[in-house]
Amino acid sequence: MPNWRNFIPNTLKHRLIIAYITLLMVPLCVAIFYLFQHFEAIRQKDMMDRMSERMQQVHVSLTDMMAFAYKANIMLSQDESLIQIMHDPDKYDALDRKKVIESKMFGINNSFFFHQTDLYFRFIDLKGNVYTSYAPNGRLTNELKDLQDWQRKLQSGAHSYRWVADDWNDVNGSKGSKFLSLYTVLDDQLRGNFGLAQISINIQEWFRSTLKDSPVNQDLTIFTGQGETVLHSKKTAFSTEMMQRIMSLQAQEGHYEDKHSSSLVNYSYLEELDWYVVSQMPLSDLQQEIRQLRFIVLLFLTILVIVFVLVTIILSARMTEPLYVLERSMEEALDKKLNVKISIGKDATDEVRSLGESFNRMIDDIVALINKLKLEERQKQAVRFQMLLSQMNPHFLLNTLNTVKWIAKKEKQKEIADICASLGLILEASLNSEIELIPLKEEIRLLRSYESIQAFRFRGHFVILYEMDESVQHALVPKLSLQPLVENSIVHAFDAADGCGTIWVRVRAEGSELILEVEDNGIGMEAAALNPGRRSGHGIGLSNLRERLQLLFKQEGSMEFISGAEGTLVRIRLPLLIATPYSQEGDGGHVDDFTGGR
Repeated sequence: MPNWRNFIPNTLKHRLIIAYITLLMVPLCVAIFYLFQHFEAIRQKDMMDRMSERMQQVHVSLTDMMAFAYKANIMLSQDESLIQIMHDPDKYDALDRKKVIESKMFGINNSFFFHQTDLYFRFIDLKGNVYTSYAPNGRLTNELKDLQDWQRKLQSGAHSYRWVADDWNDVNGSKGSKFLSLYTVLDDQLRGNFGLAQISINIQEWFRSTLKDSPVNQDLTIFTGQGETVLHSKKTAFSTEMMQRIMSLQAQEGHYEDKHSSSLVNYSYLEELDWYVVSQMPLSDLQQEIRQLRFIVLLFLTILVIVFVLVTIILSARMTEPLYVLERSMEEALDKKLNVKISIGKDATDEVRSLGESFNRMIDDIVALINKLKLEERQKQAVRFQMLLSQMNPHFLLNTLNTVKWIAKKEKQKEIADICASLGLILEASLNSEIELIPLKEEIRLLRSYESIQAFRFRGHFVILYEMDESVQHALVPKLSLQPLVENSIVHAFDAADGCGTIWVRVRAEGSELILEVEDNGIGMEAAALNPGRRSGHGIGLSNLRERLQLLFKQEGSMEFISGAEGTLVRIRLPLLIATPYSQEGDGGHVDDFTGGR
């Protein structure tokens, strides 16, 4: 069985060419072929959607005209003055009747002025008097017989109105010979029948107005359910076969592709008029556009393939030799213990030159890094020795403090024993330099130890109130971060002569932040700075705390001072980090547990 690896070339240049053809060009050609098929279907669908939208506009326009005729009929049937005149015309002067009725017609047309064409009104009252909103071709005569004939026709039908699609246009000077007319009996609930109304639309004028917005190559046709053409946008007749197919579908609206005429057909049916509105668009325009686009893309793709293959051959040939040099130099770096450099020729490309320079810098950096690590290792050993030596004195201090505590307990000096316990807890926490963040619960515990020590020194001088949300008791805070703030308030904010001061320690969570606040009701920062008996500034403890926040949290930690005429507020913002312990058991460690035998 032949090994497929034998068919893969070993040189980089040939591999790049084959990889380009198999992984890029072949999938690209397949994708382009698929995209053209998909684009043609989308383009045809888009054309059909536009035709459907146009058909919908034509349908809506004609329906609106018919709706306006209905609305006009309703307005006439509710006009009291018109009802009185037409119900008993003999009570009024003929000229007055004419003026009043024509003004009603004119008012209705004005209310529809925004539409494409006007409505033409023709009324016949119970005496056969005829009124029109237009100048007729002939003289108006008594048409009582027409009133009676139309009343019989309308009464015999299912509705009190009737649409006539091919009514004769008798408007003097009007273009077109066809009217779409609504014949209806004017009826009042109290007086009954008081006349006949003929409300007409110049359908040919409406059709010409509609065609102004249609594409040049789109054919628009209206024909009846009997296959008779009513209106056509072109001189060529609509095929009988296409009419029969549309009528056989028995659908209100739809579309299909006609293979015989190579066109897209869209149709809509108006049930009240028994009309079909059909739009036809040839596919030749779409196919010509797609053929041109396909030729341009294939030509561009062919040129791109040829150029890319030539460029790939040239670039791969120039890249191969410098890569071989780099490969040999990297192999020599192991044998010569990093004592090797690449010599870059003058005719090398920028990429190869940059690669060679990077390799040389990498060798230099590795050598420098090895020397630095050796030096740091020696320094770390010296620092470790000094740390072990420096821990002897703190351990001695803790042991001594523990001895004093037990002596005080033996002598029943509870206050001294409590001070030793609190001081031991703070000293033990400060000596544990490996831990920077502790739970808020432990920080409050250290602060209370500090408070108990200062309470012996400043008896009745201050009181501390704690306001802490229980949900954040396990939030991580910098160790001994609240103590310097409370110390600053005790030392600088209060005057012993003014009585007892109050310090509020508040902790809460705001979104993803933990807010620590220490507020006092002292004399304020400005007054404290002017007092000669007090130190100015924020002290070493606050500066140290600000630097620790910057080192631990960067831009996410901040400390701000808000001072007024009375009192100072220090607010610290930290990221909210919750470290809930797995078990609360054994969490009772304090200074009584420490010994000097570390």
